[in-house]
Amino acid sequence: MGKKNFGGRLLKKQVMLLGMGFDALAVFISLIFAAWIKFDSGLFQDVTPMSGHIMFTGGIASIPFWWLMFAASGSYSPHWDMSWADELKLVMKPVTTGFIILFFGAFLISPSASIGRWIIVFYYALLILLVFTARGCVRLIERNLAKNGILRRNAAIVGIGITASYLEQYLEENIALGYNIVGFVDPEKSSIEQTVSEERIIGAVKELPEILKKHSVQELLVTIASNFHDDILSLLLPAVGAGIRVKVVPDLFDIVTGHVHSTQIMGQPFMEIFPERLSFWQKLVKLFMDYFISVIALLVGLPFWILIGIAVKIDSRGPVFYRQTRVGKGGRIFKVFKFRSMVHNAEKHSGPVWADKEDSRITSLGRLLRRSRIDEFPQLLNVVMGDMSIVGPRPERPAFVEELRIMYPFYQKRLTIKPGLTGWAQVKLEYDTDLESVASKLKYDFFYIENQSIFLDLEILARTLKVVLTGAGAH
Repeated sequence: MGKKNFGGRLLKKQVMLLGMGFDALAVFISLIFAAWIKFDSGLFQDVTPMSGHIMFTGGIASIPFWWLMFAASGSYSPHWDMSWADELKLVMKPVTTGFIILFFGAFLISPSASIGRWIIVFYYALLILLVFTARGCVRLIERNLAKNGILRRNAAIVGIGITASYLEQYLEENIALGYNIVGFVDPEKSSIEQTVSEERIIGAVKELPEILKKHSVQELLVTIASNFHDDILSLLLPAVGAGIRVKVVPDLFDIVTGHVHSTQIMGQPFMEIFPERLSFWQKLVKLFMDYFISVIALLVGLPFWILIGIAVKIDSRGPVFYRQTRVGKGGRIFKVFKFRSMVHNAEKHSGPVWADKEDSRITSLGRLLRRSRIDEFPQLLNVVMGDMSIVGPRPERPAFVEELRIMYPFYQKRLTIKPGLTGWAQVKLEYDTDLESVASKLKYDFFYIENQSIFLDLEILARTLKVVLTGAGAH
């Protein structure tokens, strides 16, 4: 099984690289051809022919930028079951956004520079046409590989009734869709008559995390009834948080309003679950903000960080930095960086415990660092490493996450987005001192997840600056 999975992943990577190659060729030809029409075709008078070397260099230089735009839009994941209309949208959205970025950036660099309106029109039209054509070619290759049983994706069907049986039959008959149904997940409480054979049932909803890992599931196809709310939520949140695509039958729409996208599998209607509300361009802006703010803060504040490090070292024995295990998006484990605010080996005998307001383990300098939240600033390194975002729910420790999952069934929703250095709950409430204080923050975290926007992030950053300067909202 492991060797087969490795071979499948390798083939998908090769197909992705093939798609990137086709995109690169389309991007290069688009710019070269647009420049030729404008400067060398003779259609326009009083223009100076452009050097072939300049056009070639420009075409090559533009490829990495468009790769980044396409990757950010999700273009390099298998999508051979997507309709041609959706494929066109997947091309137009990053191309349009890319043009806005390019020409806004060009204006900032040189406000007086102008290359003419027509070349912009030609480049834009050619880019959409040729990239769409390139994607069509790759998509046909993907479908052909799937039809021949070479390119497959593991999927599990949630449900054991007639709808689940019908869906498996349909996918087996349409092999070009590339689905490999590993089995069925039993909802357990369902009153629907079972039509799936016992040997095809690979587990129950409560065992979903183990099922996903054991069978390398890439998609969940949910067919259980919409009045089955508890099971729906228990399976959707961990799956979506782990980056697994979840498609549900339309009658579940009322449960997941605001988190779905209409899709289909060769005419079969489904709703696809998405964990984030941010639009494509907002994701790009947020990503840019994360790296820009982190890098600038780390470089400009370097003298300040050095002084704090020296102060920590003088204040008490032990290392300057403290690394602590936390749970990130999708349950991924990583280690955060912090300026040490407690005595060295503070949890050597107690294990993971909450810090009280008057905790004797906190050093004199540590109280000041915690009050101003400056102890959290080294986590800018975690942002640069991709484990965290500047704004998002605070990451918790694994031991506490397990307790919280038991206490609050919806806690898993916090793991559907990247954790943040600061967040809505952090600027509203004080540091956590126990599980109850974390629970009081959940409503703020859910509010942020449901109302994500660049403007909300900016408000949180402004409030965070107030906390750092005044100490308000922290103990």
